Amino acid sequence: MQEVAKTAGDVSIDRLVIVYNADDGWTSALMDAVHKLVRPETYECSLCMISHGAVSMRRPWRNYLDSLPMEKRFYHRQDFARAYPSDAFPVIAGLDLPAILLESDSALHCLLSSQELGRLADVKALIAALDRALKSFRNRRGAGSSQLEPVRSGRETRLFC
Repeated sequence: MQEVAKTAGDVSIDRLVIVYNADDGWTSALMDAVHKLVRPETYECSLCMISHGAVSMRRPWRNYLDSLPMEKRFYHRQDFARAYPSDAFPVIAGLDLPAILLESDSALHCLLSSQELGRLADVKALIAALDRALKSFRNRRGAGSSQLEPVRSGRETRLFC
């Protein structure tokens, strides 16, 4: 796996972490596709509803993500729990999903929360919201805001929302 670190000014941006509020596996994917078609109003993952059609990622979202100069990691809730176990990353325990995070300098920064994602209507709004969040993050970090400085303690990562 390739490590990619891009900079915007003095800001190191390492990895975009996209976490879906859905289960992993083919059976779950099939059930999710049916659920989205039959009862979309009760589907639990607003990010999935916006970013994916019945079987694949929507092209504008894919193109936007491909244009970002950073590594991207996609997780279903179980994958995310394995990659960021709460005993090593206690701050993750209360995170509502879905969420889009930025991992930078051993800290997780919440770019778009579950609540923010739930208010978005379509892919165009999702792209605009993430673009604004990334620009805002770069501006605050570039300005030296102490609120966004990473806090490290062993493997612990601090989440900023």
